[in-house]
Amino acid sequence: MPELIASNSLGFLLVDVARLFRQEFERAVVEAGMSLTPGEIRALLYVWRFEGSRQAVLAERMGVEPMTMSAYLDRLESRDLVERKVDKNDRRAKVVTTTAAAAAVFEEIRPLATAMYDRLVTGFSEEERDVVQQLLTRIRLNLTTDPQIVGEPPIMPAVGKGRSSETLYRTA
Repeated sequence: MPELIASNSLGFLLVDVARLFRQEFERAVVEAGMSLTPGEIRALLYVWRFEGSRQAVLAERMGVEPMTMSAYLDRLESRDLVERKVDKNDRRAKVVTTTAAAAAVFEEIRPLATAMYDRLVTGFSEEERDVVQQLLTRIRLNLTTDPQIVGEPPIMPAVGKGRSSETLYRTA
């Protein structure tokens, strides 16, 4: 008989924490009455995080089907939050970028993300927060060599500021 994996094994913990985090995020978005759905917010964050990527790449990174990503992008584009352009290297493909209007959504998300982060690390010292982030970053490095993923994540802009302004959230 195969040996069962303990519910506190590293793999199980990573998957379970990710699941719980996503559920909490979705609940918080619905309770806050945000103007976008949780999926649309995630898609917008992925577009911003991987600015100028092709739709198919965004879908893969977000872990959704290409048609699901296309539907999210249709809705975001109809609100003037993203723009799709023909890829200069392959006219058959489209790349996606955020628009200036997306900054207002990022500001709407900021308090929610800050509260979620605070809850996530409740009871952690600053040193423990740093250690957890370093260890998770090393795990990610062990699992991918994609330079856009292993590089330092960009910092979400505040309204009226560039991409190098204050931190909102570094987990997109």
